[in-house]
Amino acid sequence: MAQWRGVTRSAMVLAAVLAVTALTAPSPAAAWGYGVNRVQTGAEDSWAQTGMGPGWVLLSYKANGPMVGYLFARDFAFADGVVKSSFDHMDIRDTGDASAGNTEGITHWPWGYAGGSFDGCAYAYGTRKFAIERTGFMSSSCAGGPTVVGSSNADGSPDQLRWWHSEQVFCTANGVDPLCSPYGVWSENKGGGLKSTTARTTCGAYGNIGAAAAYGSGPAVAVHPLGTAPAGAQIDIRYVTRDRQWIMAKWHGNRFAAGIAWAFLPRSCVW
Repeated sequence: MAQWRGVTRSAMVLAAVLAVTALTAPSPAAAWGYGVNRVQTGAEDSWAQTGMGPGWVLLSYKANGPMVGYLFARDFAFADGVVKSSFDHMDIRDTGDASAGNTEGITHWPWGYAGGSFDGCAYAYGTRKFAIERTGFMSSSCAGGPTVVGSSNADGSPDQLRWWHSEQVFCTANGVDPLCSPYGVWSENKGGGLKSTTARTTCGAYGNIGAAAAYGSGPAVAVHPLGTAPAGAQIDIRYVTRDRQWIMAKWHGNRFAAGIAWAFLPRSCVW
């Protein structure tokens, strides 16, 4: 009888442990959907590729385009040790459905109002990192959809998807600042590739400066520190903001927090 009591107690303890584990383990996130979506945490989806990683997703003004900001999930750890305490959200109103030159299998490019510290209209890099929270929308912004006719893809074929903004929102004053692209962005079919320079001092890298600053119409508020690039590092630039205070660039051959490549760096930290 004592043996059976021991077995019974063991079974009860095991059941209690399993119950607690079930309560504390992260539950699978719902799939994305049209409406208010949050970013999935790294624990929910650790998949990483261009434009997405554990706890983050890249935002752009067009499908498969250059970065203008990021959305982050709760629990994301920034380079200064701060851990995000809440989720960023996006109104997914529709998707641009095309490969858009992407080589990693993204064919659905959700668009709408992106909240967090971005606070503006954008496309996001795919639907995988999103989980729907509710139908309806958190903002009336961006409801009309992107309206700018695209130019061309890297292979010269016409871009069939609409953009939120023309690339003229970025700095094009190449005669004033040689790091500014006369096309607005540096790319293979616009200037022959990225514009490379060298860090003259240590460069702090940030995930967001805000939609208004990225799109050229407002002051920057640099938040979400992602790390630093040392003096002497090769910095590859995609664009310079219109006020010429920030570059959107990467540290050649290196990554910042959580595998992020592209970040905003002060223009003053590079030659």
